Amino acid sequence: MALSILLVSLASPLIALSTSASEDQDDVRIIPGTWYKLESDIITVLFPAGGKKPMFMWWYTNKPDQVYVVKFQGLIEWFAFDHPLLPRNPETYNHLREAWQETWRERFAGMFFEPEKTRLMNIGSAGMLRLMIMQQIMQQIIERMQSHWHRAYLPFNAGTWSLGEIHNITSPEGKTIGVAFTFTLEDLPYWMPNMQFAEDNIMIRVRFYNETVEETVPGTDYKYTVYAGEMKMDLVVNKWEWNIDTLKELIQQLQQEGFDITIPEGKSRLALWVNLASINRAKLPLAEEKPEEIEQYSMATHMNIENYREGVTANNTGEPEKPIEIPKPIIKINYASETENLGGFFRFVSLAKISNHPNQADVKMVPVKAAYIAAGAHTRLFLGYPYFGNGTLEHDPSIGVDDTSVDTTPKYTVEAPSGSEVTPTVIGAYIPPLFNTWLMIALIVVVSLVAVALYVAKWKRKTPVNMVGTGTTG
Repeated sequence: MALSILLVSLASPLIALSTSASEDQDDVRIIPGTWYKLESDIITVLFPAGGKKPMFMWWYTNKPDQVYVVKFQGLIEWFAFDHPLLPRNPETYNHLREAWQETWRERFAGMFFEPEKTRLMNIGSAGMLRLMIMQQIMQQIIERMQSHWHRAYLPFNAGTWSLGEIHNITSPEGKTIGVAFTFTLEDLPYWMPNMQFAEDNIMIRVRFYNETVEETVPGTDYKYTVYAGEMKMDLVVNKWEWNIDTLKELIQQLQQEGFDITIPEGKSRLALWVNLASINRAKLPLAEEKPEEIEQYSMATHMNIENYREGVTANNTGEPEKPIEIPKPIIKINYASETENLGGFFRFVSLAKISNHPNQADVKMVPVKAAYIAAGAHTRLFLGYPYFGNGTLEHDPSIGVDDTSVDTTPKYTVEAPSGSEVTPTVIGAYIPPLFNTWLMIALIVVVSLVAVALYVAKWKRKTPVNMVGTGTTG
């Protein structure tokens, strides 16, 4: 009987799946305009067209008063020589290209060339001759920095973005379970020299499901759950041109001349800057008209980073960022008041995918660093990625609302898009694992109880019967 009950419990997830998968879910409705509107029974999302940078405003469909906002501000390249994650105030850090080059020219000279210069000056005339050679190559390095280096910060609002065609996500049986589309950086202005490499190479891939699914990452064994009503987004950066790479040829010349100079390319980093805000419904028209000024309308007071509640009313942008050091596969940030979560959330996977990385396997997963800072009724969040050479970086944050009515059991297994792909591939119906943690505990308990019962029965059979006093005396 116990084994029969256990087998039924193992089969029950499959029975529940077949029942729930047959139920009709609400459709996703897309309303085009200057701002596109995506509507489902759970969530409503606004996102811009007409060349504007990617940003999203969303709310509970049945509770539209509280509007949540996420803005993709831009990408920052920096060198992690002194700071474990980011330079202070990266949005203004050496903002002018010339000043940035001047700072790093001095810094490179001080860190990598001055020690070698000192050593050569201490070894006489031969050293002085070699010093002259080094100084000549150093001058070439300075000229290369002046002509080839790009600015540290790529602001997304400086470019023109295209909103791609909206595609249905369809299951093998022909059911539409969501939609997918892409923002692509198409054009950058002339006053951003040496950054045209980013054109058509930076994308925000978006997919929205009206069914809970399990996504898998192509080329890896990594998987995660995306809930119905959650908007999943992938930052895709292809063939980023690193400033430090422009010096490789000249550094190799120095090394061939016998100079002991090595600049660690692995110290280069790239960060995605995201702003998180919250506005009242009445401010929505102003936000649509002037999206770059939306932060001044923000009414956010707190953000809840996993179990830590952080006040964001103060403007602390003059202070160092606070790192997020939480050992979890997915980090969740809830919009909050002083006493409770408000429902809207932004979350991100703590690993990123790198493909075609030099001297590595074709695909690998790398850790994502994160830091944040209160910026006056909104939060600046920075997601940091390691150097990935000429490869492709893909990282997937998401937005949504906490809704207890959503079925958290996946209905489909989906392979996430990769590279320039837009639409994910629905592999088929999700098959839950037969042995999860609770079923394993149940199995151990049942087996233990059966073992105890058998032991007790055996013990009773071996207990002697007392026959004294059953006879008569005379």
